[in-house]
Parts: sequence; C-alpha cells; structure tokens
Amino acid sequence: MINPSAFVSHGIAQAQRALANVAVITNAHLNPSTLKRTLAQRARAELARLEIIIRRLLVLMALGLVLPPVPVRASSGHHSDTERVETKASSRPTGLSPRIMGPDMDRDGLATAARSCGPVQAAPILARLAALQELLAAPEAHAKRLARTLERQRKAGEPAPMALPMTRTHRMPTELGAIATALPELLRAAFKSWESSG
Repeated sequence: MINPSAFVSHGIAQAQRALANVAVITNAHLNPSTLKRTLAQRARAELARLEIIIRRLLVLMALGLVLPPVPVRASSGHHSDTERVETKASSRPTGLSPRIMGPDMDRDGLATAARSCGPVQAAPILARLAALQELLAAPEAHAKRLARTLERQRKAGEPAPMALPMTRTHRMPTELGAIATALPELLRAAFKSWESSG
C-alpha cells in the first residue's frame, strides 16, 4: 500500500525537477523574448504533461485533507431572495449571437492563420512555467481551496471526477513516468467513498 502523502511529496519533488529542466532548455533565467519554434513546441508539450500530473497530485493531496467546517456568515440584508438584481449580463439579449465572418475566419468562427515560420514569442511559455513553479512552491494553499471545491461538488451530488491513464509516459523521466502511471489508480481508490459519504 502506498502512503499517499509520501507519494504526493515525492511527486511534487519530481515535478519541480521536471520544471527546472524546462527552465533550463528554454533559458528562462535569461528571460528570452523569442524561442525557436521546435523548442517552443517541446516546452509546451512538456508543460502540458506536467500540468496534468501536478493537477492530479493536488487533487490527491486535497482528498487527504481534513478541513474544519466553514463558518456560516450572517446575511448582509441588502437583497431579499426574491428580489431580482440587474446586472450588465442580464440586460443583454439571450441566445447565440451570429458569428462574425471575415476573410480570415473559417466556418466555426475561428481565425485561420497561415503557418508562420521563424521564432515564436517566449512570454506565454515562460509565464506558464513561472505559474507552475509558484504553485509548487506552496501547494498546500491550492490543495485546501481544491478540497473545498471538491466538497461542494460532492454535496451537490455531482459524479466523482475521473482520471484517465496518461499516454506516452515512456517519454518522461523514469520516476515521473511511474508517478504519472500510478496517479489514476490512486485517485480512483481515493474517490471510492465519494458516493457513500455525504
């Protein structure tokens, strides 16, 4: 039997190591303005895999937390429950607005950009990398917020979240690939009590 807290802390350490590797290949410490297209694709793919692993680790951490009950706040008394509150959104007509079609738009209303060549902007990739590094610096706060969200979903009667097996784990570093492979089964076991509790 795997100790979930030890598994999560080991997984976070491995994810931090993988993020440091992405920072090295993108030269994030130099804050480049552009990256080679192939390097940017590689970094985006690596960050996408790490985001899935980190999200699953945080869910596993959140499921292991025992949170105190949320204190009930007194009503401010501004609006009664039956009184309708006007907002900007409520004054808009409902329904789907017609899509604006232009010379650069396809049938679905998405811009069709010609494949450009040359370097790409590094800022979005570096911002994603920095956000993940910041999240892993203090994962407990994120896990607590996630635990509250999961508790609300469970009480609302929503089905338990599912974690599908990750593909191409053989391309990851060995330990990170093993963690990615084990996470869906650990989450399935942790969510077993979802239907029975509450």
